[in-house]
Amino acid sequence: FWKEQQQMLDQEGQPTAALSLGQAMYKYSFETSSTALGDLTTPTAAIILIGLVLCLRSIKSVVLPFFSSLGRSVARKTHGVEWEAANEERIAKFGEYVFRLIYHSSITVYAVWYFWDKSWWSSSTENGAGTLSLFQGFPYHPVEPGMAWYYLLQGAYNLDAMVSLLVLSFSVRFQSPLATVKAPASAAPSTKFQWPVRIGWSETVRGDFQEMMIHHVVTNLLIIGSSMCRLTRIGSMVFLVHDMSDVPVDLSKLANFLKWKWTTLACFLTMVGVWLATRLYILPFTIYRAILTQSQYALEEGLPVILYVHYRHFFYVLVGLLILLHVAWFVMFLQILTTFVKKSECHDLSEHKNGEKQHGSNKIQTSPTAPAEAAATATPSPLKPKRLHDEASEEKKDN
Repeated sequence: FWKEQQQMLDQEGQPTAALSLGQAMYKYSFETSSTALGDLTTPTAAIILIGLVLCLRSIKSVVLPFFSSLGRSVARKTHGVEWEAANEERIAKFGEYVFRLIYHSSITVYAVWYFWDKSWWSSSTENGAGTLSLFQGFPYHPVEPGMAWYYLLQGAYNLDAMVSLLVLSFSVRFQSPLATVKAPASAAPSTKFQWPVRIGWSETVRGDFQEMMIHHVVTNLLIIGSSMCRLTRIGSMVFLVHDMSDVPVDLSKLANFLKWKWTTLACFLTMVGVWLATRLYILPFTIYRAILTQSQYALEEGLPVILYVHYRHFFYVLVGLLILLHVAWFVMFLQILTTFVKKSECHDLSEHKNGEKQHGSNKIQTSPTAPAEAAATATPSPLKPKRLHDEASEEKKDN
């Protein structure tokens, strides 16, 4: 691209002023459509994506403790010192909630501004507008710089979210590969091999870890796959639907942390309404329906759409899984609303103060031979997280 810029001619056929390498790279990154940055599987985009993930984690390492300290100050004033000491995990999560709110609000504002006049968001179907434009001309849609960087940032955020979920949910402890097993007094202790790494559930593990992990895996596969097959227009619609509905989710979590009952209820009802409109109406009945019924236009045009022909069922299944997860979370919202109506209390079923009590034993057995005493006293802990359905104990923990 830089060599092409060096040879550019102006309107009169005269050579233009040569661009420096920095100017050429800037023009390539921010002013040129259909660049390799639109495909996250290319080396250039992959390097930038990894760099953005590292930048996000660096930023979070600074701002999350700051936001958590604000949450601690508020908690000390509203709940008292004893509550503060007993809820360190929730205070730490307060910083995460604030960061999510800032990100989801900012990216939603940008997306609404950037996609405001895009044809695929139009409610009219005249002249190929509306969801028909998602596929007409496929796969030669120009990936504008704004779209490419939108995809890069969203991909980085979702990769970081999956890494953060794993860090939040599991604890890793290193131990000696040789374990001493106690024996009767008449016999000498024996030594057995054990794995040098022991993995266990963290105290801050989420109550909906399984659903969130599936969601992150599916989302990241869709992001990478849609960029590779140049389905970025569809991907941008899915992004906006999710980010817009995440804003009231973050607000309701913050209000619940602050114990603002009626503010929490208002945010929660707003969240339910936006969730219904975006994730349970626009996503399945507009976006998903277009994927299932209108993608034939791409095939009828006779364009080389081998990638889409091979992978379209892959996208059908993954987007369908997202919709099912949204339905499952909506059922959880109804449970929260039922609890509020019965007890005038709002309990977040996706977050638990003592994650270990929800998931059984603190350790996930990774050793082929456990010590005799541990085998006699430990209770097996499955990898699958379990929610605690005891409302009384849940109420005690939240209080």
